Amino acid sequence: MKNFKLIINLVIVVSSLMFFQCTSEYTPIAGPAGADGVNGVDGVNGVDGVDGSAASCIACHSDSHRDPIIAAYLTANHATGSSWGRGTRGSCAQCHNNEGFIDYIETGAVAVADASGNSYGVSNPLTCTGCHDAHRSFDFDNDGNDMAVRTLDGVNLIISDYTIDYGNASNLCANCHQPRTNTPTVGAYPGKYLQTSGHWGPHHGPQTALLEGLLGAYSTFTLVEDIPAVKQATHRTDTGACITCHMGGTSDGSEGHTWNPNVAACVTCHDTMTEIPDGIGGLEADMATLAELLANVVGQATDGDNVPLFEADGTTPVPVVGIVHDGHPSTGLFDLKDAEAAWNYLYILEDKSGGIHNPAYARAIIKNSIANLE
Repeated sequence: MKNFKLIINLVIVVSSLMFFQCTSEYTPIAGPAGADGVNGVDGVNGVDGVDGSAASCIACHSDSHRDPIIAAYLTANHATGSSWGRGTRGSCAQCHNNEGFIDYIETGAVAVADASGNSYGVSNPLTCTGCHDAHRSFDFDNDGNDMAVRTLDGVNLIISDYTIDYGNASNLCANCHQPRTNTPTVGAYPGKYLQTSGHWGPHHGPQTALLEGLLGAYSTFTLVEDIPAVKQATHRTDTGACITCHMGGTSDGSEGHTWNPNVAACVTCHDTMTEIPDGIGGLEADMATLAELLANVVGQATDGDNVPLFEADGTTPVPVVGIVHDGHPSTGLFDLKDAEAAWNYLYILEDKSGGIHNPAYARAIIKNSIANLE
């Protein structure tokens, strides 16, 4: 029995020591400090005044570089004007709304329209993010600087199967600066064109089509001047199109973000030029002549359902005078020849370069239009 009690007491003592050891921290006794270690090798000295691998990034992304660009952009039509107000509509959003433009470039379509035809609740002017996204490559030495332009792809025209491809950032411009409606054609009425809209014409941005030498209307014309072939305009073939003329030659830090042509870019080819003309010689007078002819064209009036109207005898057409007045087309039934001349007039009017984008083509389609109306 005594031995049993002794064993029990030993077990209790040992267990107490184990419990104390597991729940207590060991506190070492501090000794004297050791000797210092050997110093490491010095790093390589930097080069004063020269940025490292971030130099190319800093060159564009510094405030000092971006501020004059933003200031210039804020004065441009891409940032101002009233056209952005219509960009909520699905039919307009791809060019008149920053978000709609991004959606169209990235997916090929804008947001689905609601029952009222609106795809977006608000419409914002084009911003930096509309045209710029991410670099495709940071190897600028070998691949060049793409300026993070949102797309460099060629553009299929909305109204034809033709593809415009300038091979550079000008392709971005072509997504919007192209005709929205096609040249007139005969419909249900032989030899006639039924004009149903007071907003008819190539819309407000046919610049790239004119630059390319496309979409003039002359199928019914007897040509008095030859129509130049596609891609023959010097501004199309020699200079890289939009960005060279509209974003080149600046020295104010804006990098062309007003998109107003600069004489310094023009003198590269036109060495005697001191100011940019409003248009090519003779075209303004020809446009005035054509405008007068179009204002006196006689067609047949139509009702609100675009049905041609007749006098009480049932056979005499109710006349409408003028297929275009002050730059605005009239509704009615017109000879196709008259409609083609009207299209050409509106085409050059809406291009707004006074024929500079493609002088020979602009001059040819207007002179042929005049000759076939006189």
